Amino acid sequence: MQAAPAALDAVSADDPYFTKHTHYSDAIDILGDLPGARRFDRDALLVMSHTSVGPATIQCFTGRHIRDVHQQRGVLLTDLLDVAGMKSLPRAQCKQLVIAVHAADGYVCLFTWHELYNSPVGRGAMLVVEQDGEVLPAAGGGVQLTSLEDLRLGPRSAVAVKAIEVRRWAAAPR
Repeated sequence: MQAAPAALDAVSADDPYFTKHTHYSDAIDILGDLPGARRFDRDALLVMSHTSVGPATIQCFTGRHIRDVHQQRGVLLTDLLDVAGMKSLPRAQCKQLVIAVHAADGYVCLFTWHELYNSPVGRGAMLVVEQDGEVLPAAGGGVQLTSLEDLRLGPRSAVAVKAIEVRRWAAAPR
């Protein structure tokens, strides 16, 4: 994780396409209950980014327009989790896992193992490393999360993503 590049200052405050962010991330830490907890730096994320999608409209839960994106390229959340050892865990254990994607500003987006591996959500939950031809855009906070299979894309969108935390949900009290 590093401070926002100087290029961030070149972004117009009234630019309707990007919002000026004070946070920036070009690496992701995978933490928690996986055997291969690790860090993915900028180069690793760029090499792994095989998913391209677009166009997409980002809206908040109320339907308010946030921005339009013509093209995004990134790494599926499931691909990162698999490299960190998700595939090696017993299925019964996986079904108890909650995945939290943390942004540098404190925002957290939650997923369950079931959503990512047993529903359409997994096909669209990705860390964006290129947006409309710009790699890790400073104006977008660098690494971004999007969940393209959600009804509204805003609530599980995050900028300046810094970590993915995997935790086992404890059994319900009896």
